[in-house]
Amino acid sequence: MPVIGLLLGQLPQARTTRLLASLLHAAAPAGTRLVELTPPDLPLHAPYVDAPLPRAAFEWKRAIDAVDGLLIVTPTHERSVPGALKHTLDWAHASPSALAGKPIAIAGAAAPRAGSFMALVHLRTILSDAGAEVMGQPERTLAVQASDFSAHGRCHSADLDAQAHSLLGAAAGYIAHLTRIADSGQIPTVPTDPVAAVRAERAPAPTSPALGIPAFVGSVTTADPLVITGDPTFAMAHLDSTTGAPAA
Repeated sequence: MPVIGLLLGQLPQARTTRLLASLLHAAAPAGTRLVELTPPDLPLHAPYVDAPLPRAAFEWKRAIDAVDGLLIVTPTHERSVPGALKHTLDWAHASPSALAGKPIAIAGAAAPRAGSFMALVHLRTILSDAGAEVMGQPERTLAVQASDFSAHGRCHSADLDAQAHSLLGAAAGYIAHLTRIADSGQIPTVPTDPVAAVRAERAPAPTSPALGIPAFVGSVTTADPLVITGDPTFAMAHLDSTTGAPAA
């Protein structure tokens, strides 16, 4: 059973953030466990390279190590990811990095027609630089707003519900696939120069046919197209128009 850690950036409305988290939990496919990750009180400064990590940073790294992969959902803040989300990723990547080699699926969360492309571009760059195995395109965005939920917290938007199920299904499949690969060992690499790889094997060359290869014909004799043939149409085309005699 793949265990997916959910890291959800704060939407402009706190209630909508919590309702979206509940919807994502409900959308997790059977055989998958979604665990929401809550960062501890990390220091406000960036990680120091010349000082030991604080206890909160080690706890945060252990929480990430305990899951098979991550699902990070980010809203857009000033055409980028929220600063708090970036801060938690900085601490997760502090040496020794908890993000290196970690399967991660990403998605945006924004009001309909608001867009989250730039936030996803920045998030992908942050995670790729950290060495994470980020799920490829297509970019996914959850179009979410407060009116998508009832007063009791039930999602009554069919589009948002379908987006959440599609996102969790893709993330679970991707993380389960990379987890199986990691358990089975390193992926064999494809040689970049197949000719050199074949030569390196020093295998014997295939034997020639017993009778050899027939020689190619050096020349081919064809009929002269200007010679008069028995074709009456061809003959008429080669008669002198004045005398009716064969043209010279």
